[in-house]
Parts: sequence; C-alpha cells; structure tokens
Amino acid sequence: MAYPYVLHRWLAETTFEVGDVVRASPVKGNTLAFKCIVAGTTASADEYATFASQEPAFPFKITQTLVDGTCTWEAFEPLAEELLKLDPTAIIDLFEVELTLEVNGINDTLRYHPGKNGLTEDLKFDNETYAAVPVEVDGFEFSSKGTLPRPTMRVANVNNAITSLILQYDPLAAKVRRIRTFAKFIDTTNFSQGSSFAPDQDVTDVLVTEGSDSFIMETFNDTSDPDAKIVEAWYIDRVSSENQQFVEFELAPKLDLTNVPLPGRTIEEFCPWRYRGAECGYTGDSCFTVNDIAIPQSGKIIVNGKVTNDICGKRVSSCQARFGQNAELPFGGFYGARLQA
Repeated sequence: MAYPYVLHRWLAETTFEVGDVVRASPVKGNTLAFKCIVAGTTASADEYATFASQEPAFPFKITQTLVDGTCTWEAFEPLAEELLKLDPTAIIDLFEVELTLEVNGINDTLRYHPGKNGLTEDLKFDNETYAAVPVEVDGFEFSSKGTLPRPTMRVANVNNAITSLILQYDPLAAKVRRIRTFAKFIDTTNFSQGSSFAPDQDVTDVLVTEGSDSFIMETFNDTSDPDAKIVEAWYIDRVSSENQQFVEFELAPKLDLTNVPLPGRTIEEFCPWRYRGAECGYTGDSCFTVNDIAIPQSGKIIVNGKVTNDICGKRVSSCQARFGQNAELPFGGFYGARLQA
C-alpha cells in the first residue's frame, strides 16, 4: 500500500485495487488519506474535476465514503490507524535544529534522531538523512496546570565537540523541530532488502535482533509516507548545563522565550492604520465623514489639496463604506475585541 498519490484531481482514468491508499488533497492541511474499498477506475479530469470539494471535513468524518468513477474510497487517518493497532510499529522521533545567519551566525540545518528502539544507524525520512546521535530528550508533556513545558535536550559532549560548536556559533533562539512518525512511514531505502517489496498479505513481519537488542519491525511493503507525521516547533532558550560528559539545552515554545517581547500591537476594536496610508491602502476619490456618511462633491472642504472633512471612523463599517461590503478589507483592528458598529 503506497501513499504517493494526490487524490484531488486525476489527469486521466486510473485503476485501483482494494487496499490501495492515496493521500488527500494537500490544501486540506492535514494527514487525511483515502483507502480503496471497492476496486474500479477513477473518472478522468474532464468528467470529474471537482473531487477535492467532496473530501470530508477532517477530523469529523474520518469514515466517510466517497465515490470517484467506479472506485469507492473510505477516509482514514494513517497515524491514528497505526496507533490503534494491537501491534503498531515503533514510534520514531526525529529532530531538526535550524540555524540562521541572522541569529546564530550560520545558515545550516542539523538533522538527527536519538537512536531509540535499538535503531542505531542513520535513517532517511522524506529524502532527508537523520544521523544517529547520542541525545536524550525529556519534558515534552503538556499538563492542565496552565504552564507551558520547557523540554531539555542533552547532547553527548565527546572530546568537547559541542562546547567547541557553542563557542563558534551561538545556538540560542535556534529553531528545533520535533517530528514524530511510525517506522512503517519512513523511507523504503532504510530497509536492507532494498526497494523491491512484496504485498503485505504475502510476507510476515520480521523482527531483526542482534544479541539482546530489539530493532524496529521491518516490513517488506512500500508504506513510506512523508506526510504521516506530527511536527512540533521549539526554540533553544538557554544552555542549562555543560560538562565533559554532555551539554544540556533548555527548549521553550516561541511564546515563552527569554527576553523576547510579544508583538507591539494591542487587541483593540478600532483600526490603528493611518488613513490612506500604506497599511490602509485606500486611494479612492469617494470621501466620507467620521460616521461613514458619503460626502458629495459640493460638501468637500479642501485645504492645501486635501479634503479635511474626509475622516475615517476606524471601524469595520468605515472599511466597508470605502472598499465595498464584499471586498477583502485591510481592517487592522480585531474583529472579536468588541461588537462592531
């Protein structure tokens, strides 16, 4: 069962068998997928070009069925389906540390995995290589106590390698992406059997062992899916510990970074933009009073080439009077701050 397709518009008729899996339209912004439950042939793009509009609203209709040509599809969520199995494959944690020239002095992205589940070799996911690095991470759990978690990341400081890196490049405020997926979704090139796979029903999963170490479950199918993942974004806030054995970094969500202020805007009902300025963008000839009443040509008071009684009321209705009721408004206030007039 492969996941490489995009099920939102076929360029031509395509035949699928029961059990084939395809990815939902990427515009949905989720990990939804579709499983073929009735074999058949899809409609061509000319006959059926609006399949995307029929995709179910994730995640409320996961089991909804859809018909395309003579095929029938059932919506499902790959991560949830794998997690609810009696024997799910191993959970894989991947990490990306993004360093930027402006903040850290270098443009680079470091990719690694902590080598859990007995997997002590480099692995590939979404065609990117993640090196096996002696790293311990902890503290990602969220609680209902109202405080945000501040995870820790301990990296082995062999031969003072991490200390030297810190002295050369400032790691503070670097973005750390935590990617969680299952072993069945990593790239097929990770498996020693190569890219030639047999159907699921013909091959039994094999548990590879070496001594007393248990490795991940290897399956001879092509279930690689780079979209089946959960991504969290964290930032390195401080170096909490440093010695010859390891260097410990404390991570924080962006909202909780030390010495990083919140955006300068305040939540208010009125628009803060300067009338007819760059953010406002209104350049029309029609003028209005502060109460959004249109000013006729004879009623305009012009001083030094400007209509002095053309005043914006800074309300949503003021934007609508100038741009139209159905236009996209450049309103700079917050709609939910208060009921608008």
